[in-house]
Amino acid sequence: MTVTAAEVDGFFAADSMVRRLHGERVVLFSGIRALLMQACEPLGVVGFERHSIIFDDPRLRLQRTDERMSRIYFGTAEQAEQTGRVVRAMHERVRGVTAEDYGPIPAGTEYAAGDPRLGLWVLAGLADSALVYHERIFGSLDPADRERYWSEYRRVGALFGLPHDSMPVTCADLHDYIDGRLTDGSLWISDDRRAAAKEMVLSPPFSGLLRAAITPVHETIKLISIGLLPAAIRRLLGFSWDPTREALLRSALLQLRLGARFWPDPVRLHPAARAEAGERYGQLAA
Repeated sequence: MTVTAAEVDGFFAADSMVRRLHGERVVLFSGIRALLMQACEPLGVVGFERHSIIFDDPRLRLQRTDERMSRIYFGTAEQAEQTGRVVRAMHERVRGVTAEDYGPIPAGTEYAAGDPRLGLWVLAGLADSALVYHERIFGSLDPADRERYWSEYRRVGALFGLPHDSMPVTCADLHDYIDGRLTDGSLWISDDRRAAAKEMVLSPPFSGLLRAAITPVHETIKLISIGLLPAAIRRLLGFSWDPTREALLRSALLQLRLGARFWPDPVRLHPAARAEAGERYGQLAA
């Protein structure tokens, strides 16, 4: 009998909150929300543009992010630590000086992906997005479970090189940090990058008959991706929202909550959670 990754302890324990949340396939789509939040961090975007495919091929970046993160969530300690080394090495190469003004960032500003201030926004977006998706689809978590999730997720930040004292200690602190960034004027996005970010959400990556077949599903993903964004990020990206869309969002989330109870494991669970224990998940990432 095959033992799945989700059933055995790895970098995270089998009964961890990280495994519980990220084992749900629909939580995978929270990566869209996290990526859109990243796109509004101006200094981070300067580095992304010069060293990343975030705007050239955002779907490939989402796939690579899923592979790396899933190896940490469901892999062995060795796999998680090796993934952390790969990410830290990539970050070490992403450094430089801005060539021109970009919103609130003046030309000549130094940037480095290894800067804990930039890394924290990425980490916070990933964790907060997973919590938002899981709670809006499957129901509110107990406060203790929410705290345990963030406490565990701080280990991901440590793998990526964030000092422990650079990360919020509690889940309440995490939300305070995010709320502060949403209201302090530090987030910004240019018109061309806003258009690229919106294209990522609005256009399904298919054509012909397959595009027609996938459109209803994509419309639901689009509605949820936009609806679960922080309102400030929606405004920065130029997504409109109104009571009608909010009602549609609530209906879609309720249908997912009710339907998920009857989904078989191959549909409901993330592929990395169902993979054979110890197996290396994903093909694209190093």
